[in-house]
Amino acid sequence: MKCAKCGTENREGARFCRACGQTMDVPEAPPVAPEREVEEERVAEPAPILEGSEPKAQAEAAAPAVPEPAPELAAEAGLAAETDLESMPEAPEPEEVGAEPKETGSPEPFEAHEPEGQDELEAEPLEPLPVEPLGSLPPEEEAAETDGGEAGEEVEAFPEVGEEVPSFWREESSALAVELPGELFAGRFVVLRVLEEQADTVLYQAHDLQRCWQCGFEGNAPDDDYCACCGAVQDRRPQVQVREVRDPADWEPLTDSALARVDHEGRTFLVMAEPGGLPDEPLAPSLRLRVGQRSDVGQVRELNEDGMLVFTLAPTYQSQMDPLVGLFAVADGMGGHEGGEIASKLALQVFADQVLRGLILPLLGEEPQTDEGIVARLQQAIVAANDQVYLARHKRQNDMGTTLTAALVRNDRLFLAHVGDCRAYRWNADGLTQLTRDHSVVASMIAEGRAAPDEIYTHPHRSVIYRCVGDQPTVEVDGDHLPLAVGDRLVLCSDGLWEMVRSEGVADAMMQEADPQAACDLLVRRANVAGGEDNISVIVVQVEEG
Repeated sequence: MKCAKCGTENREGARFCRACGQTMDVPEAPPVAPEREVEEERVAEPAPILEGSEPKAQAEAAAPAVPEPAPELAAEAGLAAETDLESMPEAPEPEEVGAEPKETGSPEPFEAHEPEGQDELEAEPLEPLPVEPLGSLPPEEEAAETDGGEAGEEVEAFPEVGEEVPSFWREESSALAVELPGELFAGRFVVLRVLEEQADTVLYQAHDLQRCWQCGFEGNAPDDDYCACCGAVQDRRPQVQVREVRDPADWEPLTDSALARVDHEGRTFLVMAEPGGLPDEPLAPSLRLRVGQRSDVGQVRELNEDGMLVFTLAPTYQSQMDPLVGLFAVADGMGGHEGGEIASKLALQVFADQVLRGLILPLLGEEPQTDEGIVARLQQAIVAANDQVYLARHKRQNDMGTTLTAALVRNDRLFLAHVGDCRAYRWNADGLTQLTRDHSVVASMIAEGRAAPDEIYTHPHRSVIYRCVGDQPTVEVDGDHLPLAVGDRLVLCSDGLWEMVRSEGVADAMMQEADPQAACDLLVRRANVAGGEDNISVIVVQVEEG
C-alpha cells in the first residue's frame, strides 16, 4: 500500500510509513467472534419441500428456532453479523411442486432438533471481545515489525500514536548532536569551536561560507570566488555564532536579533553576528606607503646596468584611499656595454606595461582579483619581458640578460615575482626575513648542504646564476603572496648591495634610520665603503597607518 504523503510502498496493513513515519489510512478490521460462538449461530439448512404444501410455510415450519442475541451484544456483533451474512452461501431456491428433485449427491435426511448447547448459550454470557489499544499492531504484524519486516530491512521505532511524528524524529529526551571543529553542517557553516552545550541547544563559533564578508549577502555558494551581490573576492569568511535549538518557540527573543534562521533536515539554527559588530566591518586599517630609493654605479664598474621601477597609486574616495597600490622592481642587467643596461631597461618597460594594463587598471575599475590571480599576472608580465629580451639578444647577437625581482602592494597584501639573485626582504619587530630565493649556483649548493651559508659572500662562483630574463626562450618565475601590517618595511635590492653589507648590515640600517630614504642612502654608502664591487640599487617601502 502506498503512503499518501511520500508515495513510498509499504506492506499491507502497515500502520506507519517506513519512510516518513506518516500514519497510514488502514480500514479497521471487523472484530471476529470466538470460534465456538460462530458454530452455534450457524443457520440450519432448509428442510426439503413437502409435496402439496406452501414452500414458504414449510420452510418456516421446519426451521429451528434461533434465539435473538441479547441487546447488549447486538451492537458489538452488528458488524460481524453483517459481514458473515454477506459471506454465507445463499440458500437454494425452493423447487416447484411436482418437480423432480435435482441430484446433488446423497443428502442426509433432515431432522429438526434444538441446537446443542442452547441452554449454555442462554445461561452463560458471551466473553467480551479482546480490544487492542489504538495504534497497536496485530500479533502477526507485531512479530514482523520485531523481526525487522522484510528481509534485510531495518525497522525504525516510532513514538506512541497520538504524539506528532516529525519528518526528522529524535527522542525527546536525547541531547542534540554536537558537531566537531572543522566539520561542515547545514551546508554552509564550518565549526571553529563549541561555545556552549546543553540538552536543548548548542552554540557554535563558525565560518559562514555563504555570507559575503563585505556586504553581508547570503546567496553565495560555498565555492563561489566572488560575491554575486557586490563582486568582492570571497577570500575571507566572516565568523558568526550559530545556535542550534530544539524548539524555536523557546528562543523567540533571539529570533528578532538573529541575522538569519536556517532550517535543515529537521534542525533549526539561529545565525548570530559576532560580538562587536557585523562581519562586513573593515578588517584592516587604512594604510599608506612611504618610499625611498637610490641606485649607484659602485667603486669598480664604469656603467650602471641596474634599473629600478617605483610606482605608487592612492585614489581617495569618501576620505579613504582604496585601493592603495604600489609597484616596485629592481633589475640587474648583464652583458656589458650595450648589453646589460639595455636588457634591464627593456625588461622593466615590458613588465610595467603588462602590469599596468592587465592588473592595476582593472583594480581601479573594482574588478575583483584573487591573491593567486595577482601573482599569476606578475609572473606572466615577467614571461612577456623574457620574450622581448630574448628576441633583442638574438637580434643584437650578444649575451645580454637581466635578473628581475618585483613586488606589488595592494592594501594590506604583498605579492612577489622573482627571477635571478636580486632579493626582497621584509623587516619588522621580528627582525629581517629574506622573502626570495637566489637562483645562483652557490645558493643551490648551500641548500643541498654542499657549501656553508657564509660562502654565499665569498665563493669564487657566487656570481654565477642559472636563471635570468632573456637567456632562454622560456623562463620559470617564482611567485608568492603574504600579508603586510603597519610597521613592516619592504626592501628590494640588487646583489651589489646585499653582497657588500650582507643581511646583518641591512637589518642594522633599518633599525638606525626611521626614514626610508635615509635608510637607502645609508645602505649605499656602506656598500661603497665595503668595496662597491658591483652596481648598487635599493628600494625601501615603509607601511604606515593612513
